[in-house]
Amino acid sequence: MRIGTFAKKFDVTIDTIRYYIELGLVIPVKKDTQFEFDQTCIDDMTLIKELKQYQFTLQEIHKVLSFKRITLFTDQEDIDYYIQTLLEKKQQLLQEKKQIEQSARLIDEKIDQLCKISVTEKATGVPLSFVSLFHCPTCQEALRVKDAQIQGEYLFCGQMECHCGYKAKIEDGIVITPGRDQTPSNEYYIYDPKLFHEIMPEFITLLEKGSLWMYKRMAEEDLTNRVVIQTNVETFVFSPKFVATLQPNVFYIFTGNSLEMLRKLKGKIQHMNPQLPVLYMVNSDLRLPMKQHSIDCVIDSLSFNEHSLLNHSFALETLLPYLKQDSFIVGNTSYYGAQARSLTNLLHFFPNSHPKNLHKGFVEEKLNESGFKITEKEYLGFITNPGEYVEFHIKKEKMHFSAYVASFQSAS
Repeated sequence: MRIGTFAKKFDVTIDTIRYYIELGLVIPVKKDTQFEFDQTCIDDMTLIKELKQYQFTLQEIHKVLSFKRITLFTDQEDIDYYIQTLLEKKQQLLQEKKQIEQSARLIDEKIDQLCKISVTEKATGVPLSFVSLFHCPTCQEALRVKDAQIQGEYLFCGQMECHCGYKAKIEDGIVITPGRDQTPSNEYYIYDPKLFHEIMPEFITLLEKGSLWMYKRMAEEDLTNRVVIQTNVETFVFSPKFVATLQPNVFYIFTGNSLEMLRKLKGKIQHMNPQLPVLYMVNSDLRLPMKQHSIDCVIDSLSFNEHSLLNHSFALETLLPYLKQDSFIVGNTSYYGAQARSLTNLLHFFPNSHPKNLHKGFVEEKLNESGFKITEKEYLGFITNPGEYVEFHIKKEKMHFSAYVASFQSAS
C-alpha cells in the first residue's frame, strides 16, 4: 500500500504519516523512493488511532507501541501490563478533568467580577492650551474658533476657520481636518479585534520591546511643556501606558486617518491619565492646522514606514516645517534584507508605496536628507511570520526591527 492510500485509509494527511515515520511510530518498507505499508503498519496505525482517542500523547503511544513490538501481547503478563497502562492513563485523565472543572469555575468567577466592573473615565476634549498653536497649514495665519462648546479646560465642539478658506472642525474633542477622504489610508487599526487575530504574538512582542526602548530614551529627556507628536497612528502607536506615565506636563499630539482608532486611543489614555494634555487629530495628508516650528519631538512607532507604505513620499518631508531647530526623533523601524522577495511583493500589493520602503537603511537615508542624524540605534530582533495582516510578507523571510534616536543637525 502506498502512502497516499494509507493516509486516506486512516483519514489523516500524508504529512502526518511522514511525521509518524520520522518519530518511528510507523515503520514502512522503502522500495526505491516509495514507502510500502504492510499489515504491520496497518496494525500499528490502528493502535495509534485508538490510543489517540484515549488522549495518549505521541510519546506515550511510542512507549506502548515499543512494548507491543517486543512482547506482541501474547501472554497474560503482557496484557496485564497494558491494562495497568490504560488504568494509569484513566487516573491521569480523571485528575485532569478535576483540574479542568476547577479552572472552569475560576473562569466563571472571573467573568462575574469583570461584568461588575464599571469603566468610568473623565471625558476630555481639545485642551485649551493647544488653541494658540492652531494655525492655517496654507497661509500660517492663526485659526479662528467659532461655535465652540467649552467645558472647563476643554474644547469639545466647534469650527476652525481661516480667511483664506481653510476649515477644520472639532467633534467630541477630536480635530477633524479636510481632505481626509482624498488621501490613501489604511483601513485597519490596531484596536480592531479582527486585526488582532491577524497579527502574530511575536510581532506584538517586538512592538512592545520597541515601545519600551523609546520610553526609556524619552524618559532621559526633559519634556516639560514640550510638544510631542506621532502621526499615522492606525496599525502602530506608541503604547498608551507609556504615554500616561512618562512625564507630567507633556503636550501630546496623535494624528491618523481612522476616527475609530483615535476614539479608542483617546479613551485609553484619558482612562489612565485624564490630566494629560493630548490633542487627537483625524488627518492623513500631514498638512496639520498647527503653527510651524512648534513641535519638539516626533515619535516614529513604525509611523514613517506606515506612511511610505501608502504614499510615494517620506512623512518627515511634510512634517519638517512644524519642527523646532532643536527637535529630535525617537523611533522604531522595520526592514528586509536586500534580496528579500517580500520587497517585490510589497510593490505588488501597494503599487503607490515608496519604492525603497522597508529596504535596509531607508529611514536613515531619508532622515539625513531632512537634516537629521541618527545618534543612537539598537537592533531589536526579527520575525519570520508577522501574521496575515502583513499580506506582502513571504513566509520564513526575516523582517527586521530596530530602534533609533535622531537629532536635527544645524548647517555649519
